[in-house]
Amino acid sequence: MKLLTYLLILSVIISSCKKEEKEPTVNLPKDYGQGMYILTDQGVSFYNYLAVDSLRVVTENIYKKVNNTDIIQPKSIHISGKHAYIIGDKLYIANMETFGNEGMVGGFSNPVSCKKVSEDRLYVVDKGDATVKIVDLNKKEVSGHIETGEGTRPINIVNNWFRAIVMNGGGSTFADRDNSIVAIDYFQSGVPVNIVSDMLNLNYNSNSAVFGNHDLWVLCGGISDSQNPSNNTESRIYQVWPYNTLTINKWGVIPGIFNANNLVINKNKDHLFFTSEAGIYITNLEVYPNIHIPGAGIDASFLAINTEINDSIWTEYLYTNDATQSGKVLKYEAWTGDCVDTITLNGNVLEVAFY
Repeated sequence: MKLLTYLLILSVIISSCKKEEKEPTVNLPKDYGQGMYILTDQGVSFYNYLAVDSLRVVTENIYKKVNNTDIIQPKSIHISGKHAYIIGDKLYIANMETFGNEGMVGGFSNPVSCKKVSEDRLYVVDKGDATVKIVDLNKKEVSGHIETGEGTRPINIVNNWFRAIVMNGGGSTFADRDNSIVAIDYFQSGVPVNIVSDMLNLNYNSNSAVFGNHDLWVLCGGISDSQNPSNNTESRIYQVWPYNTLTINKWGVIPGIFNANNLVINKNKDHLFFTSEAGIYITNLEVYPNIHIPGAGIDASFLAINTEINDSIWTEYLYTNDATQSGKVLKYEAWTGDCVDTITLNGNVLEVAFY
């Protein structure tokens, strides 16, 4: 009887030591890949703009379609390498070919944007606690954070080579304003680091930036407080040398424009575009812009520029949205300002990204 008992105990120990069986691999169809990814308040949709006109269709809410779950509170999308990184209540990671889920990361207060800075690191701007969270992409977890300043309300991030620049967005009132951008080095002498290397004061409430030819262009929205208009300041554009010590090369006030946002640069890096309540503006890097597309992009949450082939000619197009036209992506020829297409979706459009 004792022998039987010992054998039973031994069998329990052996069975408990067995490795857990791996879940069977699900081979998802590679339905996506190259194309446009449109983020709405309902999720991510795919638009195969590279197809011939008659075959261009929108596939709605592909993340839910593939993974049978929603993206909660979607805010922004960043594509890098073979993955899409979607900011919602948490970070959602999807494979670009299948859009299958490859991880979700929590631990944020109010995440708003992100950038992949190396093969194993992603920086997530957390506006809620004024930090940049460092995500370990191998472990799919937050491994640390970098403070951007108390009450600074960081809102956006760009990166190039070894350094990321964070825009501290501040607030609409004079008391909540902020005038700083922060440089974070993620490589120094080829060694991975996560170090605040510099800070530069501008004026006020930076919200977007683009790298040019060896320089950085930063757009500051200014203050636009409807309750205390006497405190309002016009938007400004700054040219900044972004390497070593951050320094201002030149800047200019945008006369009569408040809340300018969504700065983008063309492929040749010789023209800037941005949105305001009046429409889309253009400048040839002389800082002082001209209205380019009046009335377009009113209350736009994004502006994107993309180079596409059209009748064997490479052409640049601007994409934006308009709060008065819910569920629409508006497409303009970048240089003529002609509206050439309108893409219709369910839900309010928040952003687009290309792969």
